[in-house]
Amino acid sequence: MNTGIVWFRRDLRLADHPALERALQSHDALLLVYIDEDDAPYSASRAWLRRSLAALAADIAMRGGELHVLAGDAEVLLPRLAADACASAVHISALHEPDADARDARIARRLSADGVAMRRAGGRMLTDADAVRTRAEAPYRVFTPFFKAALPTWRHRPRPAPERLACIGLPASLADAKRAIAAPKPAWDAAFFDRTLPGEAGAHARLRAFLDGLDAYPEHRDLPALDATSLLSPHLHFGEIGPGQVLQAARERGGPGAGKFIAELGWREFAYYVLQHWPASASGNFNPKFDTLPWRSDPAGLRAWRQGCTGVPLVDAGMRQLWRTGRMHNRVRMVVASWLTKHMGIHWREGAAWFLHTLVDADLANNALGWQWVAGTGVDAAPYFRIFNPVTQSRRFDPLGDYIRRWLPELAGLDATAIHAPWEAGIVVPGYPRRPIIDPAQGRADALARLKATG
Repeated sequence: MNTGIVWFRRDLRLADHPALERALQSHDALLLVYIDEDDAPYSASRAWLRRSLAALAADIAMRGGELHVLAGDAEVLLPRLAADACASAVHISALHEPDADARDARIARRLSADGVAMRRAGGRMLTDADAVRTRAEAPYRVFTPFFKAALPTWRHRPRPAPERLACIGLPASLADAKRAIAAPKPAWDAAFFDRTLPGEAGAHARLRAFLDGLDAYPEHRDLPALDATSLLSPHLHFGEIGPGQVLQAARERGGPGAGKFIAELGWREFAYYVLQHWPASASGNFNPKFDTLPWRSDPAGLRAWRQGCTGVPLVDAGMRQLWRTGRMHNRVRMVVASWLTKHMGIHWREGAAWFLHTLVDADLANNALGWQWVAGTGVDAAPYFRIFNPVTQSRRFDPLGDYIRRWLPELAGLDATAIHAPWEAGIVVPGYPRRPIIDPAQGRADALARLKATG
């Protein structure tokens, strides 16, 4: 019997799955595995992963197969799996992340030495990062020209989910590696799933619901009180739906919102494109001139920012939404990131690490690109001295204060004039900071001085 292994990673779906399709075409029977290597058991994204794997396992079981969730080091487990299952190939979807790609290359060499092929397929991205280049054959550094060049190359060939899955059982020698991801106790993740459910079915249901209101997307997308964004980011991160499926659905839906939404898909593509061409940007400044930028060490301030206790209502509302739901509106993400890096002068890496811990869509490429864009150290960050005024942003994008009231109930009694900056009206609210921990005007001046001294 010709047996193949499908190693699921962040491609937790059955439809639109090139690696699975190739495996089914190449083998009589499959061994389906997910290898849990996470050492951060309390992260928000892991809570999402647990339910996503359960949904995938149920979908596989409906087709006669079985998903085996193992715990351990993939570089050790996969060669053992291949040998004990007498597999001729291991099929994977490319992750397009520097460390993961390097690890895949090491595993491929080890498997090859044992006579087993590692077959790598696409499916997580729309853009061929090596093919989309400037006329000078250099990678793009700015989003708009990248998007114009990449968009015409985006193609999607629908791949239906298989009707049946012929699978073999897990070799007995690996039984000790089989392990389920434990549910959080207490259930601190309960609010993570109030708007969308993990899994392939949940992803498509969320997409359909979003497309129903797509015409209003350009007008409403920046208003956090409306929560009018797609909420697809965790589904895309874990591969519960493919970007090609989302692209095709948006194109078929059409209308005034389709172009804007497809451009947002473009930002996701651009993030991975930048990471592939400049892998060091995952943790280091894309623009090295900012390596000398002085950052403040302020543990107490960082803790206040994390807890949503800075005294700036829009910032605090965003941080509390993040802690409660595992997500944050994109407009607010930019504001809280600007407050931390510009007004407070704390390194963007501190904020990026907190987001990776608390976001259900904890995506390395998007996270690094977003934080560096706001901090001014990254690609397409001109003007690098951009500083978001959180009060102005609040009054413009949450004019009635509804978003703030939702996440800061202690301010619910303030009217729409005072709620954005209570200290300006001399209002003291019990249990809430009397004033921002950093004076907004002074913080802005200090940020400009730091940036000017650097470049």
